[in-house]
Formats: sequence, C-alpha cells, structure tokens
Amino acid sequence: GSTVILVALALAIWSARDTLPWAHAQQKSKPGGKPSPLSGFGFFLHATWGNRSLLAVNQAGLVEKFTDAIIWLFVPILLVARGADLVTAGFLVGIYGVVWGAGQLITGPASDRLGRRGLIAWGMWLCGAGIVAVVLSHSAWVWGLALAITGVGMAMLYPTLGAAVADHCEPVERAGVLGVYRFWRDFGYAVGALALGLIASLTGGIEAGFWFVGIAMLLSGLWVAIGLESRASH
Repeated sequence: GSTVILVALALAIWSARDTLPWAHAQQKSKPGGKPSPLSGFGFFLHATWGNRSLLAVNQAGLVEKFTDAIIWLFVPILLVARGADLVTAGFLVGIYGVVWGAGQLITGPASDRLGRRGLIAWGMWLCGAGIVAVVLSHSAWVWGLALAITGVGMAMLYPTLGAAVADHCEPVERAGVLGVYRFWRDFGYAVGALALGLIASLTGGIEAGFWFVGIAMLLSGLWVAIGLESRASH
C-alpha cells in the first residue's frame, strides 16, 4: 500500500499536468459562457441545483451509493444466512467489484460517443434490478449473475456521472462543481447506511432494504432520464 501511494505521489508531482490553462482557453472559446460570480455557500447552492441537469446528476450520485452501501453491508450477511460459506460470499461480492472496475475501461470512453443520459439511467436500473435479484434468489449461480449485472450497471453510471457534471458547468467552474457533486455522491454512503439500518430495525430483517435500494435506483434513474439534458460530448 505504501509503495502504491509513493508511486502515485511521484506521478502526481512529475507527470500530472495542471489543466487550469486549458479550462481558461476553453472558457474564452465559449460564446456567451460566463462563470458564476458566487463563492462559498452560494456556490455550493449553485452547484447543487444551479440547473436542472446538475440537480439530476447530484441526486443520482447520492442514490447510487445506496447500492454500494447494501453490497458491503447487507449482501454478505444475506448470502451467509442463506447457506453460503464466508469464502463463497466474499468471492461473489468480489464479482461486483471486478466487473465494475474493469467495465469502466469500456463505459467511460463509450459515454463520449453514446451520450451520458442513457448510460446513467440504464446503469441505475441495472443496479436496482441486480440488487432485487439477489434477495429473490437462493442460488450461488444466480447471486453471481445478479452481482455481475449490478457491476455492469455501476460501470455504466459511475464514470458517466462525473463526465455529465463537467458537461453542464462552465470550464473554469468545473473543479468546484465536481467537488460539490462528489460531496453529494459520497454523502450517499451515510444516507444509505442510515436508511438501511433504520429499515432493518423497523422490519426486523434485512430483506426490505434490498427492495428499498431497488426502488430508489429505479426512481433515481427515471429522474435522470427525464431531467438530464442531452448534450453533445467533445
């Protein structure tokens, strides 16, 4: 771990190029484009729901973390409770992470060609369907397939959400707007974990949490499909 950190630090110092000059050049080339004069909390509000598309993306970023929360919190418990041993449960959950990570190598570039909205919406729906399929099944093979489908959905939506944020803000605002998006996205871990814990307490089991996440992902994807403006990528 320390080696990876040191290599990353060295690359950041000696290889990474500051993109601020490119952002300024892009800003100058945009006809009528004006950065927000706001700062601090005003900018936070502007970046949260400054336009319809940013609002759609921010809520999707928050809700998609419900999937991560249930994958790491409840899925292993469910699998073991239904007869899987710890090694098998760990392997099955690992399928999700591997498919998600590797899939982004395809879905990231694809979003530049196919557009953002469809990949995000369908990614949300696939994640929701995969999570519901997990709770409906008692078979390791079905669990593996459902978690692979969930990984595909996450690979479709995860890099595309960040790119969609960049599409819908002024170039010189991009870093700040992305920071606000990532606040809402990572805040979804806390919201999802608290909601899942509350649902489990009220229902006396964890199964209802899977339906909660499935429905939340369905509705969030629908919001994106309706509220995210389709914008050509460059």
